[in-house]
Amino acid sequence: MNESDCRSQNCKMESIRRNVADVLRILADQIDVPRPEYSSNNVRSPFHGNDAKVVLSRRVVLLLVIISSFAVLQHNIVHQLRFLYSDGLRMQLEYEITKGSKSDIIANNGTTDTGSSQLVANLATTIFGDNTTDKFVCWPWSYSSDEWWTHHPTWKRSHANDTHHCYEEIQNERQAALYQAIYDVQFRHADCQNVFRRHMWSSGMGADFLNVNRGLYQAAQFQRPFQISDYYPWHYAAGKGEYLANKTMAACPSRDIYCFFLPLTKCPVGEVSSENETLSNAFHLDETPLTVHNDTYLIWDPAVYQWVFEYATRPQTWLWQKVYEFQQTRSNLTTPCMVMHVRRSDVLHHSSGFARRYFSIAEYVNASQRTNMITQETVPNIFLITDDANAIGEALTEFPTFNWMYIRRKRYKADEGGWEQQTPSQDYVFEMTTLLSILETAPQCSAIVYGQSNFADLVVQSMRSKHGTNLTVARVDEGIKVFDEANSKFRNVSKEYPQLKEQEERLRRRA
Repeated sequence: MNESDCRSQNCKMESIRRNVADVLRILADQIDVPRPEYSSNNVRSPFHGNDAKVVLSRRVVLLLVIISSFAVLQHNIVHQLRFLYSDGLRMQLEYEITKGSKSDIIANNGTTDTGSSQLVANLATTIFGDNTTDKFVCWPWSYSSDEWWTHHPTWKRSHANDTHHCYEEIQNERQAALYQAIYDVQFRHADCQNVFRRHMWSSGMGADFLNVNRGLYQAAQFQRPFQISDYYPWHYAAGKGEYLANKTMAACPSRDIYCFFLPLTKCPVGEVSSENETLSNAFHLDETPLTVHNDTYLIWDPAVYQWVFEYATRPQTWLWQKVYEFQQTRSNLTTPCMVMHVRRSDVLHHSSGFARRYFSIAEYVNASQRTNMITQETVPNIFLITDDANAIGEALTEFPTFNWMYIRRKRYKADEGGWEQQTPSQDYVFEMTTLLSILETAPQCSAIVYGQSNFADLVVQSMRSKHGTNLTVARVDEGIKVFDEANSKFRNVSKEYPQLKEQEERLRRRA
């Protein structure tokens, strides 16, 4: 039979087997990705439909053009090759895996010795499973998945262990649609001539990402890409003033949020124009709904705000690994538990009537008792989150029967750090690792007591994402005027406890 008369899939496969084998080997050698790995979870290929895009170099594309007329068929696997042009710079190859078998494709630690299976095995770290509802993609920690995740906005972190990290598709359709809308304006259709930028406030973590969240929201609203300014560094990456005197202390050379997180846009950082400043300060624009596929979003909806925050703070691979390792060694909580967020430090020093007061640990305990978080019959397990070293001694001394859990780290005492000095260790990687670990650890608890704080709001929402309406919440400042210039008189609430070391030793012995 002539090759031109060959119509069946088996016939086509047999006719090209000899010709394509060598080309496939060359192709696999050109692609610099790790071999596939698998976990105990049932896993299905993420290379499905328009979600699957493997970026190849021009050199590899030339090889693909040679074999683009071939249909690579092996056993139950059908691969449809399509070429997509992206930004005039790269070609993308998309694989549709319509049928797959774990045993056919993955063997011998992720390697196979058959033509089409070898191609799949070399193109991604994907495990094929029998469960078509659970889809994960996993890499070893030694391989950075940053570029892949940047351009797959509808995927999220799934799980990790000591050797691998995994992603899964976002199942919430509203969240996935919002992420795709942000990605489209920031990358796919980004008009960088029309970019608007914001200065990083270099305030608290919560306040800083309030600023970034609003930028991303407005980008999707007005279909204009958003980027940060390069006017001065972000103080979680370099520290205030230190970039002038000692740049070596910075978390990375760029000294901005991109030391830690994935790129927000393909547009460059730069100066903030006067028009940008006007847009940045126009808080009333945040009340304008964002419409995506006939669905409406509002930035102040807690769920939407949390989604945008999670998008803005997608950690780079190395940082995710540090957070994972930190949690394994320093963030194991005794449950059931409650969170107590005690914010002090510089809140006394806000001007224009925005000063906040210090509350004693006893006041937090009383607020907890109003909602039955703490009762006479229970010995509570409390995850204490605080920026004041004195609050640790106060808790251990005044309530010695409680099981206090907290991260042992350097903290300022009261307001000794000064205005908006949020990094007492001066180790910026450690500080960011700690903040992200807190957000991931707090949901182990099902109740929280706190006062006015943007970061506390992030903690609450991270807990609500897990517990929903079952989360118990209490405010220590309920019924009290939160912002008042007179609040500076509460400075003496924070006081040193000389026996702190003895109290900590007692706590360790009890544990």
